[in-house]
Amino acid sequence: MSRLVTYFNNGSLELSNAVNLPYTDINLAFLLANADNPLKLELAGAIAATPTTLTQTTKQAVSALQASGKQVLLSFGGGTLASETYHQLAGNETELAANIACFITDNQLNGVDIDFEDTAAFTGGAGYSGVDFLVKLTRALREILPAPQYLITHAPQPPYLASGNPMGGYVQVMAEAGEDIDWLNVQFYNNPPWSAKPPEIVSSYEKYAQLPGLSAEKLLIGLPVTEHDAASGYMPVDKISSDVIRPVQANGTLGGMMNWQFSSDKGGAWAEQIGTAIGL
Repeated sequence: MSRLVTYFNNGSLELSNAVNLPYTDINLAFLLANADNPLKLELAGAIAATPTTLTQTTKQAVSALQASGKQVLLSFGGGTLASETYHQLAGNETELAANIACFITDNQLNGVDIDFEDTAAFTGGAGYSGVDFLVKLTRALREILPAPQYLITHAPQPPYLASGNPMGGYVQVMAEAGEDIDWLNVQFYNNPPWSAKPPEIVSSYEKYAQLPGLSAEKLLIGLPVTEHDAASGYMPVDKISSDVIRPVQANGTLGGMMNWQFSSDKGGAWAEQIGTAIGL
């Protein structure tokens, strides 16, 4: 079954609106590491009542979403988490995993999404190995959050999956820890070689599906809902359906689609049209 994933990052559109839309999975964004004490994790944005508690509105929406058959995950990381903070976390993956898992189990969530965007950790400029960090963190999370009861997903950028690219650390991550990762929400935006270029997206998708630890079923194509949701990569829904979804489906399996971000899908038109295109 194809999946339709969104990120809830902005309270301008109530999370409960997702109940009647074809989203299969919703990622609450974000859980962050405190810059001064990285192993102290804090909720941020619209989901946070305090650094350690979800808002009551969010809790109620999560219950309603789960009752409707959807799964709700908590996303750790994001574009604002500094390389220096990750550097301090490296070597403490087991404790970090335990702290993340507490937020998942305490709030009766369905799993965790790792949104790692420290490119320097793959190219040798961060002082630690991003591959080692992600492999150890993923394995430690899976020990505490067993499958199939809990989901573990990641959200890499396209170059992280490009074999031979200096940034291609996720090639090794998937080879070593892919069995513990349920799927990847690949961010095909804010990456100009791929942004709004359907042929590049389709050909890359097919290449990634052949990597060790990966398959088409474990790959989701992530795109922005509107042109205001990313610096580059926006495409109208009709173009996504005709130039991205159909070509991938014609050649094999499409694991699903992801969008950034839920608050921009006012009225649910993006979800409804893409959901129809992928057979939901």
